[in-house]
Amino acid sequence: MSIPTPPRTRTLALLALPLAATCALSRGAIAQAAAPAAAPSSSAVVVRVGDRTFTVGALEKALAGVPAFELAALGGSKREILDRYVEEAIVHEELLAAAARAKGALDDRSVQLQLTKALASALVRKELASIGSRDDIPLDDVRAYYDAHLTDYRQPERVRIWHLVVATKVEADAALAKAKADPTREGWPKLVAETSIDQNTNKSNGDLGFVAPDGKTTEPKIAVPIEVAKAAFGLKDGELAAEPVKSALGWHLVWRKGSVAPTVRTLAEETLTIRAILFEQKREKTYRALVDRLRAQTKVDVDEALLPLVTVQLSPRGIPKQPASAATK
Repeated sequence: MSIPTPPRTRTLALLALPLAATCALSRGAIAQAAAPAAAPSSSAVVVRVGDRTFTVGALEKALAGVPAFELAALGGSKREILDRYVEEAIVHEELLAAAARAKGALDDRSVQLQLTKALASALVRKELASIGSRDDIPLDDVRAYYDAHLTDYRQPERVRIWHLVVATKVEADAALAKAKADPTREGWPKLVAETSIDQNTNKSNGDLGFVAPDGKTTEPKIAVPIEVAKAAFGLKDGELAAEPVKSALGWHLVWRKGSVAPTVRTLAEETLTIRAILFEQKREKTYRALVDRLRAQTKVDVDEALLPLVTVQLSPRGIPKQPASAATK
């Protein structure tokens, strides 16, 4: 049974994280922290807990990573903050950690996994820190990305098209007469469902989505014949084409339901977004390079014959239960 962490202790546990990150692991546990001796005072030991020591430099580095509002929660003065931080975020944690080690906590598989993940995360953070920040992405790289993805930032005028398609001109003329006789919200869907041979749209009012002049549409499963797109761009919003339109698919009734004006998002408007994209790509590339480098330095063997014999308990996915109201419909 886990014991809930009191609010006061929980805050300090969070504050302790930056300090822990400054320490390496040895003897299977957290080893002695050693900050670079930039000055004699930074290497002076300020806290001892058993055989563990913490230097002035280590404390300064840890405290530099703590947000100001969290420091303020520790006390109203520098001394109050330092006293409470040392006592509760260092001494308490070290006493508990030492007791856990003494009781064999390091032999626990879950603890070993957590230590392994902590070590891996620390190395990855250090490696990624070397690539700088998003703001360090050169503007030339941003511009090159923008130029290579112009279609993402410059959208032509698009029109919303509803259509139905039949096999012959006779069928198309008959359907057009019915559409003109009953152009209501109820009449058109019924007509499409009864007559259109387009299986992708005959259950959705014949909706082709927003279509560009070249026939490209916002609906990934729908291809719009260029003849249909051309006809729609020759209409006004809300207008039904006076004559059926022929394509390789058959004869179409074309109804322009609306339109969207062309849009252009400039390089200046998209610079922050593109920098974020390029930065994430750089982080991923750096991470992959790190893993590849380490793999090249270390022998890794996976027995492909034995691996499938490992037992994995897979619970079957249950079928979501429908609400009672839905089941009765």
